Amino acid sequence: MAAEIGLILLIIASVISLLLAITPFIAVRKNSSYLKSYTSLFVHLNTTALLAAIITLGVLFVGNDFSVAYVANNSNTQLATLYKIAAVWGGHEGSMLFWIVAIAIWNSCITLNTRKSDNFHQYLCAILAMLILGFLLFLLFTSNPFARLLPEIPVEGRDLNPILQDIGLILHPPALFIGYVGLSVCFAGAMAALLDSRDKIQQHCKQLRPWAIIAWIALTGGNAFGSWWAYNELGWGGWWFWDPVENASFIPWLVATAMVHALILSEKRNAFHASSLFICLLGFALCLLGTFLVRSGVVQSVHAFAADPTRGTSILILLMVFVGCGLALFAYRAPGLISSAKVTLEGKTVALQLGNFLLLATALSILLGTCYPLLYEVLTGATISVGAPYFNSIFIPLLLLIVLLMGAAPLLSWHTNSHKAIKKLVIYAIGVLAMAIVTTIGLYQQLDLYLISGICCIIWLPLCLMKSVTERRKHRAKSAHHNKTRFVGMFIAHMGVALSIFGATTVSYLEQEELLRMGPGQGKALAGYTFIYEATETVEYPSYSALQAKIAVKDSRDRLITYIYPQRQTFNTNAMEISAAGIHRSLFGDIYISMGTQLSEQEYLVRISYKPMVSWIWIGALLMMFAGLMVLWQRRLVVHSGKHWQPYSFISATRGQS
Repeated sequence: MAAEIGLILLIIASVISLLLAITPFIAVRKNSSYLKSYTSLFVHLNTTALLAAIITLGVLFVGNDFSVAYVANNSNTQLATLYKIAAVWGGHEGSMLFWIVAIAIWNSCITLNTRKSDNFHQYLCAILAMLILGFLLFLLFTSNPFARLLPEIPVEGRDLNPILQDIGLILHPPALFIGYVGLSVCFAGAMAALLDSRDKIQQHCKQLRPWAIIAWIALTGGNAFGSWWAYNELGWGGWWFWDPVENASFIPWLVATAMVHALILSEKRNAFHASSLFICLLGFALCLLGTFLVRSGVVQSVHAFAADPTRGTSILILLMVFVGCGLALFAYRAPGLISSAKVTLEGKTVALQLGNFLLLATALSILLGTCYPLLYEVLTGATISVGAPYFNSIFIPLLLLIVLLMGAAPLLSWHTNSHKAIKKLVIYAIGVLAMAIVTTIGLYQQLDLYLISGICCIIWLPLCLMKSVTERRKHRAKSAHHNKTRFVGMFIAHMGVALSIFGATTVSYLEQEELLRMGPGQGKALAGYTFIYEATETVEYPSYSALQAKIAVKDSRDRLITYIYPQRQTFNTNAMEISAAGIHRSLFGDIYISMGTQLSEQEYLVRISYKPMVSWIWIGALLMMFAGLMVLWQRRLVVHSGKHWQPYSFISATRGQS
């Protein structure tokens, strides 16, 4: 009965979404405050119905109701309760429902903290309702999470994919989908801004900025958690593979980064509003395109969902309808948003504009590399692969240019172009390049352009950030409080980028690895450590059994540092076998050991790796997220204090003040 209740709730939510998509437009057209008052009611009813639906799905998982196909395909009686709850969003149907519910919750949060009679809010709620309705129809007709397996009900479920039985399932998908929801809200906000009065465009762009920051924080976390999850779980020891599904989440992050900076530029200069809104539309378009790639089966990946042409076609239709309408509206309204006032393209303005252009060029270049094999196969019938060499050859040079601008921008003024300041930056850049070349030759004994680029980024960005701190201290008296917080947020976020590049560059060039045939009593020296295979043990867990190697790690003085236990796990429900790496972590480097196939009665294939500074990849990402949260929290405090009040801000916690 619970499954039928869940299905009815989805149908009710669809009806409410249809009403919510229509009513605000009629209310604005007739300027009816009575009709406008119904908008918030519909928003909250919609959220309530969808929350009840996803809670119902969770109850079905915890209750082991295998008459429901989605539960039977993704759960099992032996699965831990925590993973049963995570399995709600672990598959295609549940993850789409999670996305829809998150949009509805965000819509309710916006409605609770805005003036509901405002046309912008009315348009925003209506457009979000259209998105929810489109996704709900997609769910009901192609991906019903409450579909029954009748008349034959399995006694036991197939179990959740063993690779998904990890804390990464709890962290990565929700963060990524919240990021996608943020891009959806920015898309709806951009369309609402285009529909509303041109005179309010600066105010609307200012309102979009916190939503863009939230999307950027979530996408940063989603990509970082996904990378960390793959590093820990897949047993390969890699942290980024330029996999199509990884690219599908990385591309929106690049666009979200450009979006945040574009909205800052719009707010500061009261210009470039059209380009900011276009980036908001583009972010959602690429988000939907990535969803199509992941869920249609057109790309093969360990991360992808099961292939289903019907789902792919439906998502493609949603993409064409939503994005087509958005771009058509932009083409109609954008010319009127272009300011006739002259904006001086100097200093920081140029740096931000160029940076945004490079971020979008990077995103589109990665998209081209991801989609090119598909287009090539459609046009020629032959297959071709695009791998890491292409992506590295495109991404690393563009990243170097982006980092150069990231370092230079804080040292430039908004209004004037100091030739003296630019001359200093050029001298610094030449010095950094010389240091990078010398360091590369010292470490690598030859010139490597990628390594030189990485070292340039590692030196240049912190150097410029510290210089910006020095320059700011000279003008401390002129700095407003909120500007100080924004500067600190910028400093931490950009330093996080530098640390991530530091970790990625170091591990890419200084990693040491051996693939060995090892058994009890055998040892190997690597990276200043001695590894001794002491024993093979059998261990039992509730959901799987494992063959476990006990490997002692000793330092150069033969002192025991730790034991590492890589495993070959065999799951009880489906006999699937996976390799679980043993990892000894430190800030200076990870010792990573994975256990491969059995080669003889006592010997196994063992991969031993020393990965210097790899943890800094994710520490840098955490710093970026912290910086974004700090800026949002400061913005909330400013609103609470009554300064710079923004009546429609999602961050606003007060209403009716002036």
